[in-house]
Amino acid sequence: MTRKKGIMSWALFIKIIDEIAEVDKDARVWMVFFGEPLILKNTKPTIFEMITYSKDKGLTDVVLNSNANLMDEDSARRLIKSGLDSIYFGIDAFTPETYAKLRVGGNHGKVIYNIRKLIELKKELKIKTPEIYVQFVEMDINTHEKEDFIHFWEKQGVTVKIRPKVSWGGLIDAPNLTLSNDDRWPCYWAMQTMSITDTGKVVKCAVDLDARYVAGDVNVQSLKEIWNNKLKKFRQLHISKEFDKLPDDCRECGDWQSARADYYSLNK
Repeated sequence: MTRKKGIMSWALFIKIIDEIAEVDKDARVWMVFFGEPLILKNTKPTIFEMITYSKDKGLTDVVLNSNANLMDEDSARRLIKSGLDSIYFGIDAFTPETYAKLRVGGNHGKVIYNIRKLIELKKELKIKTPEIYVQFVEMDINTHEKEDFIHFWEKQGVTVKIRPKVSWGGLIDAPNLTLSNDDRWPCYWAMQTMSITDTGKVVKCAVDLDARYVAGDVNVQSLKEIWNNKLKKFRQLHISKEFDKLPDDCRECGDWQSARADYYSLNK
């Protein structure tokens, strides 16, 4: 990622959440855009306060993604008590050896322990949420572990999500994205998501992590205004399949075929 890392101000966060609550309380709200939310477990405000504020405003689908390395027992308890609806843990491997290749610097054993502790605490506190998902991004390096991964985590009572690799708008190689533009359909990321950087810039989709295409600024515009202006024109090009008129990085992007996943659970 080339854009500067940062943490959104509390004032900007409140503005965004308040506007979402006014328009659609059932909108799915991911609390971070390409980052680890538990870095914010000791900041002011904390990630837990951000979740609680969102839930107090009536939002029904507040979600986190995490790698679970920073989730100790205290933060697990606070996540449960915050009212968080769902949490997705990116693991991508069944064995420590494969995990070490994919999640450099992470601790496979610690991740498994931390997630199992969260499962245990939910039972102890008799609270059903957050719903727990473990994610496996399927690649050549780990595909042989997929079935073992599914079976292990199903037995833990959580939902397993298997999804294809994303190229992040062409920034990394994703050889699994093999369909040609002749088969192209409107992109989920462009049609269904609005992604906001820590500074309030709204980018064209959830895989534009470097904010190469800025569609608006929440500091000076409303979410509704941004959604119905440049982003609307962008969506219309997808609907009419005028892909050749899209910005260069979007026109050449293959991630329109990556927004799919298979889910496995013994509880459903």
